[in-house]
Amino acid sequence: MRSALILLLAAAAAAQDRTISAEAEVRTVAFSKDGGTLVGLCGDRKLRQWDLRSGSLRKTTPWGEDEHPAALPSGSGVLAMGGKDGSIVLTGLDDGTAVRRISAGQRPVNRVAVAGEARAIAGSNRVAGNSREEVMRLWDASGTERFEAPAGIGGTSALSISPDGSILVAGSWDTDVRAWSTRNGELLRLIEDLPVAMFGIAFTPDGRSIAAAGVYRTVYFWDIRTWKLERKLIGQPEMISSLAFSPDGRLLATGGFNDITQKHPVSILLWDVASGKVLRTLPSPHMVASVAFSPDGRLLAATGGDNTVRLWTIAKP
Repeated sequence: MRSALILLLAAAAAAQDRTISAEAEVRTVAFSKDGGTLVGLCGDRKLRQWDLRSGSLRKTTPWGEDEHPAALPSGSGVLAMGGKDGSIVLTGLDDGTAVRRISAGQRPVNRVAVAGEARAIAGSNRVAGNSREEVMRLWDASGTERFEAPAGIGGTSALSISPDGSILVAGSWDTDVRAWSTRNGELLRLIEDLPVAMFGIAFTPDGRSIAAAGVYRTVYFWDIRTWKLERKLIGQPEMISSLAFSPDGRLLATGGFNDITQKHPVSILLWDVASGKVLRTLPSPHMVASVAFSPDGRLLAATGGDNTVRLWTIAKP
């Protein structure tokens, strides 16, 4: 089965890759719930939605001067916007209506994570009166705050909630990774032995492990039952700025950026998670700000640094 997967991916490399163009730089890319729409957050303060089959623009939605995109979870069907007043608003991508509005204090929310079906929403912002310390908050589906906890110094660099909604994990610019129980805010683990900050964190689809990567060009895997470091994936030529698992958990995509300039060509690596081998190397002309798999796992999208979303076909065994 493993050799079949490798052969199919090699065959896919010869397939015609596609691009979708925008009128502004696309900074974050995601897929709709049904996989028929590609969604992009753009540098001109607009969210664009394209028909994936034809590449035609379906909808353009601007956001206000007092708002900023805080999370666009691929396949979730929602966009989380942060307000200068400290609010978080979840908006449905299909109809543009507000699904939920949460008050997160008086400081703007910097990072947001949304669990599947919005069962839990987490956000971080600076402590009032303090320019360095961060606080993490989590709300349940009703918008009730479950906990508030210290989240390090310098800001939150990456954030993720487990597939079952039970664990919240965050990386901080102080280089530590923290894991909390979403039930009561108990600090389950403080990982302090990392020398650099993590720019991307994601749970495996089965929820058994977390993967994190950043400056060191290395993907770290931790077992959430023991919180022991399971293994490392080494081979990314550049610092890693984004990562995503395929829905079945068999593949991991990582994208990076050059430490001299974000405009330098870089690589997107497609890893076989079980073996840790690189199955395919995909070119990107600029920093890879965002990668996402389609809900059926047959497409990989990536963007960063220009007005283009790049799409690759990923054959399934």
